[in-house]
Amino acid sequence: MESSSQNRRQLWIGIIVSAVSVVLILLIIDPAEIVNSLRQADLVLIGWSALAVLAFMIIRAIRWRYMLANEISWSQTFHIQNIGYMFNMVLPFRLGDVARAVLIGNVPPVTLAKGLSTMVVERILDMMFIVALLPFTLAEVASLPTWMQDGARASGFVAVAAIGVLILAANQRQLANRWGTAVLNRIPFLHTEQWLNRMNEVLDGLGSLTRLKDSLVLVFLSIVVWIPILLAYHWGITAVGGHVTLLGASFVVCAAALSIALPSSPGQIGVFHIGVTAAMLALGQPEGAAGGFAVVYHALNLISMIILGLIGLASTGATFGSVIETTQKFMRRRQVSDETEQGVEQSEK
Repeated sequence: MESSSQNRRQLWIGIIVSAVSVVLILLIIDPAEIVNSLRQADLVLIGWSALAVLAFMIIRAIRWRYMLANEISWSQTFHIQNIGYMFNMVLPFRLGDVARAVLIGNVPPVTLAKGLSTMVVERILDMMFIVALLPFTLAEVASLPTWMQDGARASGFVAVAAIGVLILAANQRQLANRWGTAVLNRIPFLHTEQWLNRMNEVLDGLGSLTRLKDSLVLVFLSIVVWIPILLAYHWGITAVGGHVTLLGASFVVCAAALSIALPSSPGQIGVFHIGVTAAMLALGQPEGAAGGFAVVYHALNLISMIILGLIGLASTGATFGSVIETTQKFMRRRQVSDETEQGVEQSEK
């Protein structure tokens, strides 16, 4: 009951944040400017953006399969990945990530634990790339205060250092567990064993980083995977009347990636739009192009993910309902397990 109440609260918080974001956009930009931008949009460039999104998904599947030690076919990886992305666009709480971990865990010899660990690692690698890229894009934003530029550059160095720490931890598991135990034991409100298990789940997903060649390949793929998105943004912005360099488009990508980390309704409605719009305005782009691109790209992404997800369901023989049911069963089991561990910890105290 407590978990259900918490989920409802999180859902409502997300809906409120999304609604406030939409209202802010309409206060900042005249809706008529957005409509005018959409009317004049270049459909050919939008088509190229759609192809770039498809390329992004193809390369992501290649990277995910590599993280799974190439133990299953690329087509299975691609379709299951797309099912997860579709669920993320239409359901709350990023259930799509859990769904694809569960689905991939049902494809031998991949295990559920390995599927879950790669989900976590994938998100960490993506966020580190964005944080490391951001400082290089700030030259495009002349109006940004010096202290903000310095802070962003510092975060870039931190992201690079964090990647180094992950590589070290993946190669020195015993050392990582000793340090993890020492740190967690000093935090009274955390269950040391439970969090150590989660840390090791992440490190399991980094198994490819324990070999130099594989480490270089994974880092390479983690960079290459974002190139189609940078192009998709560049073409999409140009399509609605904007004029930015590829570096400027990269700044908008970073702003979008950071904004969708906020609570929101399913599909990141509102938070994505406000992040993209604010970044575009910071680059000195017309209001209509700023709002128009946010609308066009979000719609393009939503439609693409749903189409690819439906193809994935048809290809794997799964149904929307069966995936939801399987995911919910797993989440209930995990919740019971966590509550049991917490009860044991409290009884020990």
